[in-house]
Amino acid sequence: MSHIPPLGGPNASYTSAQIRRNRLIFLGVVLVLAGLVAFCVWGPRDTKDQSATLKAGDCFENVGTDKAAKAEKLDCTDPHADYKVLKMDKNGVVDTFSCSDVPGTTGSLTQSGPGNFVICFKNNDEKHKK
Repeated sequence: MSHIPPLGGPNASYTSAQIRRNRLIFLGVVLVLAGLVAFCVWGPRDTKDQSATLKAGDCFENVGTDKAAKAEKLDCTDPHADYKVLKMDKNGVVDTFSCSDVPGTTGSLTQSGPGNFVICFKNNDEKHKK
């Protein structure tokens, strides 16, 4: 007659060294995943966007794209300073309302969400004066 082992019992084929090794591998994987999550949450951010710090009279270059603009503040005589801020509306939400009364405006940069603002700007005429 054959003997059938009980179901659900511990498997005697694993030695204590193998169990310890498997636990260390599991712990290593968990630590790597925790490190990746921490890096994504608290890791370095793109700090080039200085849009929120601009004020009237400042000049900047768009280091982003037309759809996702990122302003880098520059001296107005810098050859890369393409735009000059005419107005910074910290309470602005819609550029057509904020910039409609600003003479010379050729474009605007809008940030919505927390910390809304609208920047009205024109092409920088001073960028080649050094």
